[in-house]
Amino acid sequence: MKSADARTLEALSLNGRNPFTVEANQALGNQVPLDMRLLHYTRTTIPAQYLPFFAYYHAKIGNIHLDGLPAIMRREMQYVIWSIVKGGGRVPCAPLGLLVRELAETSRRLKAEGQEAESLMDRTPSQWRKELSSSWAKRTRALPNPSTLRTIAGPLDRSAKLLWFAYDDGPWWKREVWSLQLDSRIPRGRNVPPKPDAIHWHEVAPAWLREGAMFYVKTELERGDIAWGTALQRHNGIKVFGRFLTLRNVDTPLLAKSAQERRALMLDFLTESAFKTRSGSRRELSGVSSIVAAVRGLYELMVDQADDAARVGIDARWTTLSPDYLRLIRPGDLPRKSKKEPLDETRLYSEHTMSQIALHAPLLGVARSDGGLEDPQAMRILLLLIATGRRASEICMIDVNPLVPVPGAEDPGSERIAKLRYQQTKIDGAPETIFIDSEAIEIIAEQQRWLKDHLHRNRITEPPQYLFIRSHNNLHGRRPYSSNVFRTQLRKLVDLADIRDENGQPLRLARTHSFRHTKATNLLNAGVPLHVVQRYLGHTTPEMTMHYAQTLDATAKAEFIKYRKLTAAGSQPAMASADLYDLMALDARTDRVLPNGWCTLPPAQTCGKGNACLTCDLFVTDERFLGVHEGELVALDTLVEKRQEAHQVRTGELMSENHVWLTLRRREQRALENIVDAIKDPARGAAPVAGAGTTARTNADLSLAPRQVSG
Repeated sequence: MKSADARTLEALSLNGRNPFTVEANQALGNQVPLDMRLLHYTRTTIPAQYLPFFAYYHAKIGNIHLDGLPAIMRREMQYVIWSIVKGGGRVPCAPLGLLVRELAETSRRLKAEGQEAESLMDRTPSQWRKELSSSWAKRTRALPNPSTLRTIAGPLDRSAKLLWFAYDDGPWWKREVWSLQLDSRIPRGRNVPPKPDAIHWHEVAPAWLREGAMFYVKTELERGDIAWGTALQRHNGIKVFGRFLTLRNVDTPLLAKSAQERRALMLDFLTESAFKTRSGSRRELSGVSSIVAAVRGLYELMVDQADDAARVGIDARWTTLSPDYLRLIRPGDLPRKSKKEPLDETRLYSEHTMSQIALHAPLLGVARSDGGLEDPQAMRILLLLIATGRRASEICMIDVNPLVPVPGAEDPGSERIAKLRYQQTKIDGAPETIFIDSEAIEIIAEQQRWLKDHLHRNRITEPPQYLFIRSHNNLHGRRPYSSNVFRTQLRKLVDLADIRDENGQPLRLARTHSFRHTKATNLLNAGVPLHVVQRYLGHTTPEMTMHYAQTLDATAKAEFIKYRKLTAAGSQPAMASADLYDLMALDARTDRVLPNGWCTLPPAQTCGKGNACLTCDLFVTDERFLGVHEGELVALDTLVEKRQEAHQVRTGELMSENHVWLTLRRREQRALENIVDAIKDPARGAAPVAGAGTTARTNADLSLAPRQVSG
């Protein structure tokens, strides 16, 4: 199987254009420092400051000798070696030394045969492999061992790729391979380091679609409309569309001769390709939407900017598109997305789960000989995720000195706090600092101490940019710790420590966004104002934060109905707890708010009882109003005594218990006594009744409801 570098170079060579020039070759040689323009790279000739960048692990081959190469190829290999060193990688001395030896032998043979062999650009990697095998066979009378070919293939492909990108000075977007690592001209988002994933446009066919798509994605990147990750999605979506067009023998951007044929073609595409993978399985709606967005965006841009595309050499047929192509795929062609549901609460880590994660986190840093994973950086990244709720990529990319002092925080007796400056990679214009406490401050200080020791051990003298750095091929310390590597380490931690959730299932710890969900929900549960949570999460609008507040809904509902709602008789209400909760959406029905409780009269009905709430079985209250009810009971007793005295003075007789006014007051007194007794004695609610004189509900009926009593 070809390496990624080989695939890249074969793609770059598809158009048959060789970017090599003698002038460019001289320029490459001039980029190499004088003390690194060596003919022999050995342990004694390589300057001491560069020696750590050379991997010597083969006693027999070890050294790299360039004296047998043609002068042009010699400068190319010097440039390749310097590029690896400059990038912080390690030069693989044994494989590269073997490659150089075979290249010298092969170039001499080809020259003797009258063939051109001055530059690595004279042939594609696959062609060089054939020539190297032929030279080996002629010299040894046997084909090279497959392992020898594999040893040579890696440095050959890597060298050819580095040289191609160095030689090619044409427009970056016209290359059929886009690489952030090898071309600094490609627009990238803020705080985005060079990534290893390249976009292979040669995978898109037919050619007119590939050209148009490259112009389209290039335009979006330059305008800042999309980031690199979305560019990859655009490429993948258009590749799916291209496969469909190839199968249908469509050879024009117009797609079909008439609007009716074009409409039928696009419906077939949605049915046959967009919703199905090459293996026949069904795509998720989000994947289909990504494909459709790429195809729709391509045609929308070409309708709007076809003349600009034609001026840079794109197939002129794109200029003939009519505005009708803006409706190539109509909104109704895709199933409507269901209304966004609240976040899955299984994505929230409970206190038990968080304690399990914190308990086993040290295993990430423990030495392998002691049963750990020997990755202290991953351990501290995990602890900061727990403490801050930031995205994993943001933690991996924080600066080496990320703390901003807070005035007054160092005063005697003050709690130690600081601001953490993080790399906001997702939302332009969002805040980039949050407050952290002493625990997070100490984690950062510990990582800084580890980093200082690591740099000293590896003789890295340049100050690193990031607090968490990549462990391999990073001898300059310029590359941050990979969030993908971090997730891999978390999976290993789960397997190693057998971390499980409350249901006994292995914890999906690599879903690092769950830490963010948990932090946001905990902040909202704690009563932190929405605008403060918005600022902490780095959101630009309250609506983004309310996405997490939806998660809070079920939690808030459960907390709300935990309160024991009591009716005037001191018993549980007859209605279900969920119904009671819905009726008490106080922000929507403030007319149901009472000084001493709530009215559960259905919203569509009106009250005919005036202010006689204590005698109404639709009145509910709870323990928060205990003091109010005790005061009401004292006041009512005092009122009854005064009214009885006034009645006796006026009539000369005691007020009868049958008196209409006294009868209502006695009922209110009994209601208040029942309420007060029920609140003070929770056991009274163990066997409630659904209404006055009715039988109690079953335990099953009550299993989902808090202790509530009805009149």
